[in-house]
Amino acid sequence: MEIKQSVNMIEGYLDLDRKPVGVKFLFTKEDFNNFEVAQRDRKVTYCNSVQLASKGECMKLTKENQACPNGATALKMKDVMPPMASGIARHSKHIYHNVEISKSVSDEMQFLKEEPYGIAVMPLEAYDVEPDIVIVISSPYNVMRFIQGHGYFNGYTTNLKTVGLQAVCQDLTSYPYNTGDINITLLCPGTRLVANWKADEIGIGIPFAKWFEIVEGVKETINPFERNNKKTAIQKRLKERGLNTSEIKFNSNYDDGSYTGGLINIQD
Repeated sequence: MEIKQSVNMIEGYLDLDRKPVGVKFLFTKEDFNNFEVAQRDRKVTYCNSVQLASKGECMKLTKENQACPNGATALKMKDVMPPMASGIARHSKHIYHNVEISKSVSDEMQFLKEEPYGIAVMPLEAYDVEPDIVIVISSPYNVMRFIQGHGYFNGYTTNLKTVGLQAVCQDLTSYPYNTGDINITLLCPGTRLVANWKADEIGIGIPFAKWFEIVEGVKETINPFERNNKKTAIQKRLKERGLNTSEIKFNSNYDDGSYTGGLINIQD
């Protein structure tokens, strides 16, 4: 499977309002210069760069482009300041009950361990080489489907960690990069302000090494999990993309016959 093919497929399986975003770390100046995408000409928060990429923009960023100190810290482009590491900084803003809890949050967050020279942030479909992380910001329903696609090959998801802070930079980027695991986020007030996410959007971060597997898992779970009305829309999108629709089975779900009363008919 090729990257562009995988994006075409997932956009057929799911009704996505935004493009999946690929993030690639470029650890040397040579790698950065050789990556043929223009560097942004001004500062931007990292999470807003992801938002812009989800709408089609491509860019490279260095530490000089970072407009958010916490995002730069998660990406190892800025040192963790002692007040943040100790828990004093967030406790002083009344985010946590005491310094110990605040420090525990800092301790649990996983930031990049090696400083990149720069970062490429682009729609996933724009990549000719493998990125490191795929980020999808979408509805809770679509994030559920990604979790189900992951579960098809991997079983129960036991590693999800989020706290409503540093949502895009840590939850969806540095944490999946460090652990090799998927993670979700409910986003945070900061990124909802500067990136203007919709109120009902959440996110999932996927190490690229798992991306093709999850796309396949989403496909394999269409019949048990999607209802007829969703299957009709999936079938239409797949046809528009020239993809096979023969495996879609209507009137068939994993919970057929499970409910004995009070069920609203939403199949059609």
